[in-house]
Amino acid sequence: MSRFMLIAVLGMFCLSQVRAGETRTWEGKWNNRKYNTTGPLKCVATSDDKGNWKATFTGLFKGDPFKYEATFQSKSTGIQHNLSGKATIRGHEYQWIGLMKGATLSGKYKSNIGYYGEFVLKEKE
Repeated sequence: MSRFMLIAVLGMFCLSQVRAGETRTWEGKWNNRKYNTTGPLKCVATSDDKGNWKATFTGLFKGDPFKYEATFQSKSTGIQHNLSGKATIRGHEYQWIGLMKGATLSGKYKSNIGYYGEFVLKEKE
């Protein structure tokens, strides 16, 4: 039992330590609930020493490729990083919230023109 507790505590400590300049890559799918569409999504993000990330998201929307830059902030709870961010995509403002837990990056988004949905991405090694 104590060995399990030690592993769990070490795992939580390692998760809460995001190194400045760290670059991580996740891939998966997004879902647009307004139009019931989905597609592939990739995120490549680099962190700084204050929990800020600069990310590039690439994917497909109804067969059309897209690419956009986003910034987001992370706050560690010890077992996960809570995220929030904003982006401008094709002139529309988006806000999103999410979390980074283990190898998963997930979030929910909404735009000022009614698009909303979620994404779940898994880290690439």
